[in-house]
Amino acid sequence: MADFYFTDRKYNQLGIASTDELASSSVIAIDDIGGQEGDHQSVDGGYRSYSATLHFSQDQSAQVKKMTKPGNFILYKGRAGESVWTTILSREHDPLAGTNTFVAEDASIDLINGTVGAYAASSAMTIAQYIELFAGDSGFVIGYNEIPDLTRTLKWDSDDSSILARILSVATQFGVELSFRFAVRGLSVIGKYIDIRKHIGGNKDIYLRVDTDLNKIVTTSDIADLCTAIAGTGGTPEGSNDPITLKGYQWTDPNGRYILGSDGVMRDPVALRTWSRLLSNSNPDPKDAHITRNKTYEATSKATLVQSVLSDLEKFNHPAVNYEVDIAKLPDNVRIGDTVYLVDEDEQLFLSARVLELTYSYSNESGTATLGDYLIQASQVSAEYRALAETLAKQNKGQDGKDGIGIQSSTVTYQAGSSGVSAPTGAWSDAVPNVAANQYLWSRTIITMTDGSTSTTYSVGKMGANGADGIGIKSSAVTYQIGTNGTTAPSGTWSSTIPPASQGTYLWSRTVLLYTDGKQNIAYSVAYQGTNGAKGDKGDPGSQNVPMTYVQTATPTGTIVTNSLWWVGATMSSVTALKRWNGSSWIPESIAQAVLNIIELNAVTINSAIINSPKINVPFTHAPIEGGNILSTGKLTLNGTAYTIDGTIEDTNGKPNGQNYHTELNPDGLLSYLTQTDGTTHMDVSRISMGTLELTHLVSGLGTNAAYITSSLDAKKIYQLNNVSNPLWKGVSLLGWSDDAQSVTPSKKITDCLNGWKLVWGAYSNGSFTGTGISESEISKTSVLQYPGAGRILSIMNYANANCSKYVYAFTDHIAGNTKNSDGAAGHLVLVGVYEY
Repeated sequence: MADFYFTDRKYNQLGIASTDELASSSVIAIDDIGGQEGDHQSVDGGYRSYSATLHFSQDQSAQVKKMTKPGNFILYKGRAGESVWTTILSREHDPLAGTNTFVAEDASIDLINGTVGAYAASSAMTIAQYIELFAGDSGFVIGYNEIPDLTRTLKWDSDDSSILARILSVATQFGVELSFRFAVRGLSVIGKYIDIRKHIGGNKDIYLRVDTDLNKIVTTSDIADLCTAIAGTGGTPEGSNDPITLKGYQWTDPNGRYILGSDGVMRDPVALRTWSRLLSNSNPDPKDAHITRNKTYEATSKATLVQSVLSDLEKFNHPAVNYEVDIAKLPDNVRIGDTVYLVDEDEQLFLSARVLELTYSYSNESGTATLGDYLIQASQVSAEYRALAETLAKQNKGQDGKDGIGIQSSTVTYQAGSSGVSAPTGAWSDAVPNVAANQYLWSRTIITMTDGSTSTTYSVGKMGANGADGIGIKSSAVTYQIGTNGTTAPSGTWSSTIPPASQGTYLWSRTVLLYTDGKQNIAYSVAYQGTNGAKGDKGDPGSQNVPMTYVQTATPTGTIVTNSLWWVGATMSSVTALKRWNGSSWIPESIAQAVLNIIELNAVTINSAIINSPKINVPFTHAPIEGGNILSTGKLTLNGTAYTIDGTIEDTNGKPNGQNYHTELNPDGLLSYLTQTDGTTHMDVSRISMGTLELTHLVSGLGTNAAYITSSLDAKKIYQLNNVSNPLWKGVSLLGWSDDAQSVTPSKKITDCLNGWKLVWGAYSNGSFTGTGISESEISKTSVLQYPGAGRILSIMNYANANCSKYVYAFTDHIAGNTKNSDGAAGHLVLVGVYEY
């Protein structure tokens, strides 16, 4: 059982989810058993993610939606008891299905969403200095640091890397692994740490065996990337125009195997003996024809570059062997980064592997792992090959400054011997001789070095002796005979056919097995033929007045007991009616619906019935959609309070064009949408909810690149639309003259209008409105709400085609004038009406 605490970004608790089915009703149910769900950890990624699905009732929908808002936090205890803090990155909320699926990660959005630019260190820096440089403002600090003194001079050309990707790149170039750790007090995170480890996890001596913990181990091998030499090219150092190489660089392998030439190519002479194209029976020790690869690295110093080249050559100088492990049972104490041992005794395979990825389900309390970094624990390399490598290593460890010693030749010969301890003293041969049983086959390898010294190694194997012949079954015979008792076998003649057995006798069978050594084995079995039992007592007389049930198409005849039933039909599956005998005739009968338990009804008509069911499904196939030459396949569902129709759009031949549609009616209202031909991008969406119509239309793009326009309409807007152009004030006003600023008050506030007020002006002469020279201007609601009471200039052309203006002050409930509005050309225009628009 596990509990998950959901908080907002201020650590205020929003709800609790639990895998415990017996939790209280206030706790949301959660499961993490989906395909990509569970608590996932990765050595490479460093961070941790958790994905699961919440299951909720209709009255919990709003709470769950609030709990899983992207950016919120989830706190829980991991399987090892550690505190885990994650940030919700995404969620999918489906109120109809009652599910909410979310993804959360512990690296926080500060590291995931934040980006860093190109950077080149001017001098060598520690890993802590790099991480603090890039993640210093993320809230994370350095925790454990197992390489505090190691320094590197690093450079990045990318200018759009996330902070997380950059610090993981730092870890890779320092050869370490990162993990995130949190200190939690209550529901608050009081510390966020980045731990720097040489190696995450440990070795707990955990053994997984085939047929017990493992189903199987599949081995694959290939030489697609094999090489025996690498020419490495690094990055371009600061102040240089050319990338670095290893040409002229002095380096000696401390183990004596690998050789760096003056041409900058690192070679493996041991691997060359196996993979050179010049290898043949006449040239068993080729000195040339390396398989050389040119590889590019990020290193900007030759010391770093030589280590990168060495690492790759050690990796690619032999066939790549991979193992696919099918895990049946993962022990509870396995953690991310741990080393486990894999054993297949039948194949004599003994490997170690590392847990690179680990996913744990708190619902099932079980985990799955991805293993890698396989190493063969029991050596499967031939003795000759090991000797060659060891000898070369010893010889190449010469004094500093002297040339190394190479292999001049090697010779393998064979001889049969009578001892497995002392090598034979006879003549050695290039061909493998025949070896008698219980004798030994010896092989001798002589390696001659370029300085004339030699090294001789031996290996030996015993030829086993032939075993004694086994004893098998030569023949078998089964015969039968009747006997008078079940204890002693009959002494008469046995028959290969089964004879008839009368009551009270015994049927015996005899099986004789004859073995290849002449011996035989006889086995018997016996069965008893029972006798007839005694006659039972006479039963009580049956009733003569019990109603009968008839199933037949013809009308029953004869003496029929009252209340007998007649199912009209040849069989019960073909019945067409039910009738009852009332004593004189057959009358139609019915069965109360309340007593029926119908599993499935096909092709029926139900009249005047009440159907009580929580869910009704009505599938349809290639059904025509009214008003168009298109068809549709889908289903209509009545589920609780929701009525939905989901389907696909098809052409006249019933072929889907990729579009899907969904229509849903529930207490919240009506929702309907149609997708584009990709089946997911909503093309048009309409929704009616709480008296509001919302419309959405796709303008361009698909999927995450889709762009939409959205509008809404409610009763208030419709009322305002219906009242556009209604008169709100009529009269004659200059809106100000020398003694009076004047004002007008429309009958409706501008906030109650759809867009604002429309002002109608007319020509003014000799103290009155002339009835001509009509012009219009507008005052918008948005402008008044933004600048209430502010002075504004209304430009108008008067009857004489003279441009003039009125200076007014617009409030939400009235328009105030200005004493200058009667001056000049403005004095020949008056306000005669205010209308809603």
